[in-house]
Amino acid sequence: MRRVLFGVIVLVGTLVLLAWAAGLQPSSPFSPEQRLSLPGSGFRVVMGAGAEDDDRLRIGAVGEDRTALQSVVLNGIDADEYRLLRYRFEQFPHTLELSVVFRRADALDDVHVVSLPWPGDGEAAFDLGNVPEWQGRIVELGFAEYPTPQVVPPLQGFKPFTLVEAALLSRSWTGSFAALRTDWLGNWPWSQRSVHALGRDTDTPRAQSLVLCLVLWIALLVGAAALVLRLRGRRLVGAAVVAIVAGWLVLDLQWHAGLRWRHEATRTLFADYAWPEREKHAADTEILEAAGTLRAALRNEPASTHVIVHSSSSFALLRMIYHVLPMNVAVLAQAMQAGVAWPAGTIIVVYDDDTWRYDATTRMLEGGGSVFPGDLVLQRGALLVVRYKGAPP
Repeated sequence: MRRVLFGVIVLVGTLVLLAWAAGLQPSSPFSPEQRLSLPGSGFRVVMGAGAEDDDRLRIGAVGEDRTALQSVVLNGIDADEYRLLRYRFEQFPHTLELSVVFRRADALDDVHVVSLPWPGDGEAAFDLGNVPEWQGRIVELGFAEYPTPQVVPPLQGFKPFTLVEAALLSRSWTGSFAALRTDWLGNWPWSQRSVHALGRDTDTPRAQSLVLCLVLWIALLVGAAALVLRLRGRRLVGAAVVAIVAGWLVLDLQWHAGLRWRHEATRTLFADYAWPEREKHAADTEILEAAGTLRAALRNEPASTHVIVHSSSSFALLRMIYHVLPMNVAVLAQAMQAGVAWPAGTIIVVYDDDTWRYDATTRMLEGGGSVFPGDLVLQRGALLVVRYKGAPP
């Protein structure tokens, strides 16, 4: 009898935990009561190029900024009544990121953009009710596709794909659980935070974390084992270890699936190139070209010459440093905080920061509230290089 009660408690607790993670309201119906179907052919191409294929829309090219955009005009639907978005694509490339875009009747000039998980070739779902901007009357809905920023080379990421259909549905049990499944098991694009395995890769409003829910589920399992099955001592510790290992395996399988998907994107980009050629197809081609210009300008410098780099973007700063290695390179902000006098001849590199400028009359580099005396070595595009002459102020 206790085992039956234990099973019931775990089953009910699991369902309650899933409902909480999905943001489900108990009063919601089992299936959607309202549905607005949007076939792919009903979308118009705003950016890029496409053609209707029966009731689908075949996207064959991107437009400005390497972005494709399709939208459909809506008759001012109530955002609170249509909270769930279902979407389906075919042959969607691993190298593209997908976003949903929409306009509200009260702010026609504002376009709201929300990143979505990769759609694959099946149906995916997303709970728009989690998005604070999804409110009022919605007058336009669309999809935007573009190379994953800072990961995919802009000229290399696009391949033709098909927008099959989309739909907006009212709140329901099936819809909430479908959105939760996509959130937990769907593939989200790479970001600079992807190295944090326990964190979120995106700022998109999402369901509760799978990691948190697994921790709560393990606590439920162990607590029920202690209170209902009355396990004590080694038996309770053994049950806890089994539950923790099971939870860890679930997380490991999910992470492995995500890494496998991202590996496919990497193969798509670089498998056809030899190792020396792959660096030329990096996503940050502008930074790579600037680093090449810098290396050429400093090719006769001794290897011991200090090279101090600054940029308005932390990503650009880190990538510039990576591309100019093995130079004796450091970050300007950290070099200033060190409190150590720089030797004469130190090279100061400023990349893509308009707040910094070099005055040829005074022979001073100014920026960030600091002034550095020096001689101009190179100024080309977003790259400014100065040879430092004395101790920093």
